[in-house]
Amino acid sequence: MINDNLKENKKKKSDKLYILFILVLVSAIVVCGYLVMKKNKQVLSSETKINSNDKYSPYRIFGNSLEAFDLYFLQLENTMTNKVYSPLSIKHALGMLLEGTNGNTRKQIEDIIGFYNSKKYTNSSNLSLANGVFIRDSFKPFVKDSYVNTLTNKYNAEVIYDSFSNTDNINSWISDKTLKLINKLFDRINKNDMIILTNALAIDMEWASKINKNVTLHFPHEKYSGYFDTNHALDFNGNQVTSTKIGAVINNYDIVNTLGEGKIRETLKKEYEKWLSTEQGTMCKNRNDYNENIDTISQKIVRDLRQNYQTVKHTTDFNYYIDDEVKVFAKDLKEYDGTTLQYIGIMPKKDSLENYIKNIQPEKINSLINNLKSLKANNFKNGVITEVSGYIPMFKYEDKLKLLEDLNRLGITDVFDAEKADLTNMSILSNDSQNKLYVSDSIHKANIDFSIEGIKAAAVTSFVVSASAAPSFCNFDYLFDVPVEKVDLTFDKPFMYLIRDKETGEVWFVGSLYSPTEIKNVKNMN
Repeated sequence: MINDNLKENKKKKSDKLYILFILVLVSAIVVCGYLVMKKNKQVLSSETKINSNDKYSPYRIFGNSLEAFDLYFLQLENTMTNKVYSPLSIKHALGMLLEGTNGNTRKQIEDIIGFYNSKKYTNSSNLSLANGVFIRDSFKPFVKDSYVNTLTNKYNAEVIYDSFSNTDNINSWISDKTLKLINKLFDRINKNDMIILTNALAIDMEWASKINKNVTLHFPHEKYSGYFDTNHALDFNGNQVTSTKIGAVINNYDIVNTLGEGKIRETLKKEYEKWLSTEQGTMCKNRNDYNENIDTISQKIVRDLRQNYQTVKHTTDFNYYIDDEVKVFAKDLKEYDGTTLQYIGIMPKKDSLENYIKNIQPEKINSLINNLKSLKANNFKNGVITEVSGYIPMFKYEDKLKLLEDLNRLGITDVFDAEKADLTNMSILSNDSQNKLYVSDSIHKANIDFSIEGIKAAAVTSFVVSASAAPSFCNFDYLFDVPVEKVDLTFDKPFMYLIRDKETGEVWFVGSLYSPTEIKNVKNMN
């Protein structure tokens, strides 16, 4: 009996151990499974995170406005020389290439071209944008119709089948699509060349607002006068180059309210009495036909002074921005078929252009564009007259003769001498008059613009006839002192520029200018 009880107890103990073992085993399996599942969940989570944050190239294009891609080539080839290229053309060519790719090749191009979708432009004699697909005749059977159709429908591409025996057809097409500005791109086509994808674009546009020549801006009865000439020698980074002086004057000085109409009339009355005592005033007072009085004169002057307030005058329309680091000059080109392109020049003031280009970001340029100031009175300081002016370098040169000296050497001298000149067949003034005439200056100026479009040339000769003393006219006037602040917009150092679609921000051209055309015999220029 005892033995049976021992056996029974031993069996129960063994069963308990077995059950415990099973429980431990099951627990281990559960724990291991949990850990495996947790690990797998972590891996899955990690993969999901990577996929959800798909990393693109920093130059990936997301839209039409200025991005890093547009500046990339300027930064890549930042060699302190004149550069120009078209991001828009590169985008079109990449897009056409993308349509023919697959796999990783496609991914690499997609990584850049991104979500880009170009605006459609209307071609004319002033703007041209065209895509072309040149296919060797013998290779035609090997080109997918779907590819050709995509380029035709999506990119409006012209499909040209050619023998590729010479470059005439493709160069002719490029010349036509670039408005004859690029006439020979290809020297030869190799025997293994089968398809040539080409984008060609060009612009030939006038300014929306012409640059007026040799303008004097002033406000009646106020001591301000600014002279702006279109042909001027500019010291550009140590070299003499041709420039044009552009300017705008914003009159935000309310002189009538500041001084008071009574004070103005009082001042005019005192000055009028002084004028009557002068030789000219006495002569006018004694003339039978002179019947002006100070009340009538004052009324007109006060009216003119009121009209001066918040008046904007300029040689040409433009926008600008200036701070401690940079100057920006922007000017619109004329609208053609609904498209307005805008030129924007950006000149670093302290930094070198090379370093500025190296570090510039599209966000910075977009910020500069957004902060451009237009020539509206409410954009400028109140209580002063603001003159915004500067010399902008041109891409042409000019020459000027020492005409007066040259004529003197020829023996023509008297006409330039106020004592000896006789121009009585020109004027009723006699040689005995205090106001006798003579030629005070002689000018001969010529310019030539040599470009890929051809040659433009012009010349002008002028003789300036002056009086030895100002003739006496019965016209009383008085100039009031006014506060004037000047803003210098001169571009006299290397700068970068871009030409963009003003509506979409699409960048047509980007470039840098280190060396404008130098002037020959610049010492002869005023």
